[in-house]
Amino acid sequence: MRQATMRSRLILGFGLVIIPLVILLLWNNLYATKVVHSQVAQSNRNMLTMYMNDMDQVLGEIENYLYKAAEQDQSLISLSQYDKDSWEYYLSTTQTANDLDLNINYYDAADVLFAYGGKYKELLVAQQQSVTYARKQEIQSKLKELLADHDPALRAGWKVVELKGQYALVRVVDTNYDSYIGAWIDLNRLMEPIRQLGQGGKAEALLVSGEGKPLSTVGTSIRQEVEAFDLTAYMDNGNAAYNIVKLGNPYLLVAKSSRMADMNLIFLLPERKLLEGLPIFRKMTYLIPMLAAIMLGLYLLFLQNSIVKPIHHFIKGMRKIRSGDLSVRMEDYKLQEFITLKETFNGMAQQIEHLKIDIYEEQLRTQKAELKHLQAQIHPHFFMNSLNIVYQLAQIKDYEVIQNMSLHLVRYFRFTTRTQVSTVTVKEEVEHIFHYLSIQKYRFPETLAFDFEVDPALEKVNIPPLTIQPIVENAMVHGFSIRTGSPFHIRVKVSGEDAELIIEVEDNGKGLTAEQMEQLRVKVHSLEPGDGSLGLWNVVRRCRLYYKGTVRMAFGSADPQGAVVTLRVPRYKTGEREPGL
Repeated sequence: MRQATMRSRLILGFGLVIIPLVILLLWNNLYATKVVHSQVAQSNRNMLTMYMNDMDQVLGEIENYLYKAAEQDQSLISLSQYDKDSWEYYLSTTQTANDLDLNINYYDAADVLFAYGGKYKELLVAQQQSVTYARKQEIQSKLKELLADHDPALRAGWKVVELKGQYALVRVVDTNYDSYIGAWIDLNRLMEPIRQLGQGGKAEALLVSGEGKPLSTVGTSIRQEVEAFDLTAYMDNGNAAYNIVKLGNPYLLVAKSSRMADMNLIFLLPERKLLEGLPIFRKMTYLIPMLAAIMLGLYLLFLQNSIVKPIHHFIKGMRKIRSGDLSVRMEDYKLQEFITLKETFNGMAQQIEHLKIDIYEEQLRTQKAELKHLQAQIHPHFFMNSLNIVYQLAQIKDYEVIQNMSLHLVRYFRFTTRTQVSTVTVKEEVEHIFHYLSIQKYRFPETLAFDFEVDPALEKVNIPPLTIQPIVENAMVHGFSIRTGSPFHIRVKVSGEDAELIIEVEDNGKGLTAEQMEQLRVKVHSLEPGDGSLGLWNVVRRCRLYYKGTVRMAFGSADPQGAVVTLRVPRYKTGEREPGL
């Protein structure tokens, strides 16, 4: 008979617990969603109908005023009847402008009321106080353009026009005497009373043209989705009370068309908000966790006997191994997986002793290297010399130089004492070297110069801290040479080649003989640090531990004099991917 496996028991147990819960949750969610969709849609459709009726009533009142003025206002009718220089023409334009200014206060939904004389292309405009002068000029230019085109759609009803990304309704009524009267209504301002539909930012209300194009502003959360979505199929055609649309997240969509213009008022409510306040669903949310807790309690009892106890025995065995008792062995279990674990555990226990010895040796070597590295970084002589420079500057009261020197010292020691940081960028390391050399320059102002040449593409590459600085410090200590007419110059260059990071430190100092180069090469690549060149050995050792790859340090002569130290390391740590890949 085939032995039972832990996998089969887990699958069977979870199936018995999860499947009934999933079925119950699915049924409950479907029921709740259906009820909420219908109730919320009906409620919001009634609200949309009310708001749209109010909007149509406003448009109807303004349209009635336009027709009445076109039929009865003699000054408007006379705009194209007299000569432009005549007294009668002056009276007609003046009276028409006054009438527009008077009526704009009664029809506050209109941003602009205007009259137009076709004979002399004279446009008279009265705007609301909220309309700025600049906006008024833009509207005038747009109206002149529309009226000059003699578009019959303007006189057929309310027409949607666009002006610098904003939409408005324009209505023009012809007096039949080559003069016109009309109104301009900004749709965003017309929508202001309807913003309450948003319910505190949880939903969106907007106007949409007959072609499905948004005409009023919409919240930033779904603006791009609405502009890219085809809303034509969801206009108010009497076929559906509501629709569910996907705008990043599901939204309930309710629409109501306008009687006065070719547009629809649309209400969008996030579907996740629909279940708020549903009594039955709230009760189910309490009942389901209780049932789940009971069923899971029974299942946990099953897991305790079949899985938890064997695992607990393994944990106790591993703790004994960790404490040094390598004689621990696991007993047999019924499940096939635990049998395999037992065999593997007992086999590993026999190998741990040898592995432990190797690990201890490597840890001791690493700790020894790190200790010597820390000892090699902060030199009392460098610190004392720096303080002595500050003291001498204080004697001559050169406070500006003291401030700069102190700032370099603070940044230098702040970098060297960040022992918790395992990596720094090339840019941070170069900045640290800059502070170090700046401090040295205060000691040797006339005899020290330095410059950096760093590939900008490599500034953000990570390296172990204090990788370049020990090489520069080694050049200062062993290569510093004062020659008449030529200061000691250090150049730091960071470049890349294929998958390698190349670091070069060049000076024009004393230089190295061929024998010295060979001795340095042997010392820095040895397994244990010897006498001298501790800083360079430390750099190579830490880089090998960090990159776990090939690290090379080479020594050469500079032209015409001096030494060049070249460090080649992998550009990225093993397992690390280049940014952007």
